[in-house]
Amino acid sequence: MPQGSKIVIVEDEMIISMEIKQKLTAMGYEVVGQAITGESAIQKAGEKKPDLMLMDIRLKGEMDGITAAKRIIELYDIPIIFLTAHSDKATLERAIAVSPSGYLLKPFKERELMTNIEMSLHKHRIQQRVREEKYPETLSELGKKIASVPSPIVSFSQGGIIEEMNQAAAEIGGFNKQELIGRPADVLFGSEEIAEPEDAEMEKSDITFIFPDQVSIKHKNGTIIPVILTGGFIFQGSGKPPHYMAIIEKTGSDASDSMESGPQIIRNLMAITTALKLPAFVIDKGLMLAGHNPLFDELARKAGISEYMLKRPLYETPKFSFFGDMQDIQEIFRSGDIERRIRKYNFGDTIKFIEFTRIPLKKEGVTTHLVTIMEDVTKLRHAVFEAEKTRNDYASLYSQFEQIRELSAELRTPIQELLMKISGGMTLEKGYVLDMSEKIVDLMSKFDAAWIRYAEHKDQLKKELR
Repeated sequence: MPQGSKIVIVEDEMIISMEIKQKLTAMGYEVVGQAITGESAIQKAGEKKPDLMLMDIRLKGEMDGITAAKRIIELYDIPIIFLTAHSDKATLERAIAVSPSGYLLKPFKERELMTNIEMSLHKHRIQQRVREEKYPETLSELGKKIASVPSPIVSFSQGGIIEEMNQAAAEIGGFNKQELIGRPADVLFGSEEIAEPEDAEMEKSDITFIFPDQVSIKHKNGTIIPVILTGGFIFQGSGKPPHYMAIIEKTGSDASDSMESGPQIIRNLMAITTALKLPAFVIDKGLMLAGHNPLFDELARKAGISEYMLKRPLYETPKFSFFGDMQDIQEIFRSGDIERRIRKYNFGDTIKFIEFTRIPLKKEGVTTHLVTIMEDVTKLRHAVFEAEKTRNDYASLYSQFEQIRELSAELRTPIQELLMKISGGMTLEKGYVLDMSEKIVDLMSKFDAAWIRYAEHKDQLKKELR
């Protein structure tokens, strides 16, 4: 058994999820995440990059396990074992269509679970080797990088050959990406037909310009889909020529609405938060970004999220977990409650505390959008910490002073006893005098040490308060 294989559990019954986690841990696997919704499962797949996922078919929320599994396989090529208490024909047919690595009926035994996991991992490794032998480019470092990008993306050689692409790009044309890799760009891309006047006298030429807003995808079924291309480069170390990269954006009704075309209330919120210098964004019920301000844009870039990724469903953007977990966000949509939560971030040696305030926007009592406002409360947190530290310091100082007072009282007793005997003319035995002397010396030593600690602590406090 491969020790430490990473597994994500997707199960909406937390007691069952914890039981499975306990069993997997005892078997030697590493459970790197647990999810209760399909959207959160997709987010964790991209974030944790597990070796395998155990997926309950029936989940809470809009997306069931079969739909989530299909998207995870397309985006990240992670083997998935379905867990279900339902074995009806319709469910089984839908599950088989996704090509899962395994299918377990609840309740299942530990031996069945381990056997399914090991067979799934083994089968996935063989499939990867076969694909590598048949299509060496698919498992290249570049291929892995491009496959992990949620936005439709294609890379070209200098000769205009499609070198790499992700499945999201191929799907726009109804293809599997392996049908297009290694073929000329014009197999997939063309131009929109532009009407010309019949009497137009234009010089005939083999040179054709296709501007970014005139590009079309040639669908496998023969239809033409207008798109817009945005270009970029992919560099692979010094001395190597760059690859040309294109991001594909659909036009028309399929395109995501921008903040400018969103509801007036969203535009007003963004203007207010920008004036207050607070990053903010709005998510709709489909977990798409409906609005955001420039301060959020800046944070997204620092988190490594491009504007193209922000046009995809947010659960398909793994790094969006920086701004919130999908399960938490979905729960607020369900409850309709305002939430405030402080999260701690480590930026190298710097620690930041960010407060997230999430405000539901409702229509007829139903939450339609969720506003998130972010505020850096690091200074406030440090102020609270410093106040607590000062209170503890003074409490410690008072405790040390009390110790000095107690030692002083304890020291007073033998000294008074000695003085009373001397003043009364009593004969002092040698042994008694030695015992009392040792006791006084010991107490004096403790008294001096306590006084030194008190003085040092007091001086340190004075320095900190300057």
